[in-house]
Amino acid sequence: ERLRLKRPERGLVVCLAPSSPTDALQLGGTMQNITALGPKNPWAANLLSALGIMHFSNAEIKETFDTLVDGADSIDKARVFELLKTAYGFEPMPEEMGLFVTTLGLEEDGQLAWSELEAGFDHIREMLQGVGKNATEYTSTQDFKDDLVKHRRMMKDPMDKYKAPMTESQSIGWHEEEVFNERFPKSSCAETKYADEMVKCRLDPF
Repeated sequence: ERLRLKRPERGLVVCLAPSSPTDALQLGGTMQNITALGPKNPWAANLLSALGIMHFSNAEIKETFDTLVDGADSIDKARVFELLKTAYGFEPMPEEMGLFVTTLGLEEDGQLAWSELEAGFDHIREMLQGVGKNATEYTSTQDFKDDLVKHRRMMKDPMDKYKAPMTESQSIGWHEEEVFNERFPKSSCAETKYADEMVKCRLDPF
């Protein structure tokens, strides 16, 4: 009997009993997918610094680099995206690719040696570590209590810390694109302009 259902007072409990090692392996993979509830710490996973380059070492990326270039010393700049995608196992986020484009000059044609890539990776990691510190507003409980009593605003806005809103209140005013104010200047007709000039001269326009 592989499947037994028990109905307690509240809810429904499913008991799965594999009858062979093969069934146990299949069952383990199934249960792993069923119980995948996302990252252990969703706040840390949503930080601006939580990008692929922070989770892969240079040695791991070097293995993929050697496979792609097949013994060459450099890689074409157009293949950096392919390099990262193959090393990560998933596509880099657009904001991460923006960092690579700026740091490694990917908008221009040319080749990149591994030493240049390695230096760029280290520079991006160092920069992201500084960005990740923005999420830590307080290191003192007393400072937090003082700001709470005095109703001080936090020094960093949510968009300076996270990739997406973490709460419903953060979603209000959250914008991905650059915000600009379009001006609509006052436009007056000829009659109104004439009357305004008469008023400035202290004359009655009527």
